[in-house]
Amino acid sequence: EGQNVWHNESYWLKQAADSEKELAELLDRVEKRIENLRDFVLPENWEEEKARLTAMGVKPPLYRGQRGPVTFATSIFGVENLIFLIEDEPELAGRFRDLILKAMLELARIHDEEAGYTAEAAPHGFYFCDDNCAMLNHDMYEFFGYPVLKGIFERYSPEAGDLRGQHSDSDMEHLLPLFGKLGMTSVNFGPTLSVRTIREHCPKAVIHGQLAPFTFSRDQEDKIVEELLRDFEEAKEHRGVVFATAGSINNGSRLSGMRLIMSTIQNRCRF
Repeated sequence: EGQNVWHNESYWLKQAADSEKELAELLDRVEKRIENLRDFVLPENWEEEKARLTAMGVKPPLYRGQRGPVTFATSIFGVENLIFLIEDEPELAGRFRDLILKAMLELARIHDEEAGYTAEAAPHGFYFCDDNCAMLNHDMYEFFGYPVLKGIFERYSPEAGDLRGQHSDSDMEHLLPLFGKLGMTSVNFGPTLSVRTIREHCPKAVIHGQLAPFTFSRDQEDKIVEELLRDFEEAKEHRGVVFATAGSINNGSRLSGMRLIMSTIQNRCRF
């Protein structure tokens, strides 16, 4: 029931509950919707539209990416509210967490079914975007966020090479041991982390980073080269690094900066 509102050049999910009572009532409604989620998420004329799209060669899309559980929960209930909820009312917080996972699994199943896949044949892989994971300490995230990722990955990324990915460009080094337990295979973490630190906890992950987005967008040429050479050195032993911004590419980033990066890689970053 959170409204998706366009604001400041981006969509923002607005808060849908302000108190524990309102959250409990919201979860009651969610539980009822999950009983027949297909009718809730698909339009009434879906079969007609599906036939029209199929005739055009367009398959229904799969659901393999999601705003991460902490960012989603804090959007719906508020950052401070979620922190206090986990600390003071763990039973309700656990119910919130479990319904997020249950709804996600059911939504993914519906998408698979509409695309013509059986549970066994459905494509693998899932990716989360969860900047607000940093708002929870290790124990809180282990209680609230970790079980959601674990449940999704067990269903949709069960094999060693499957995509188990997360973007979170916040300061969340304290959560790296938990991401290591999840066996992440693709990560894009914030600029406060180093390639060496990420690799220590996520040995099998392709690391997309660690150029600070503001270094790039402010066109700080010396710093861009410095960060590239730093990451090149830290990647030598294990490789597996795609040099990219550690988070979003900010407005103002220049093509000249990209050309500088490519030239530096060509001339100074050969293994």
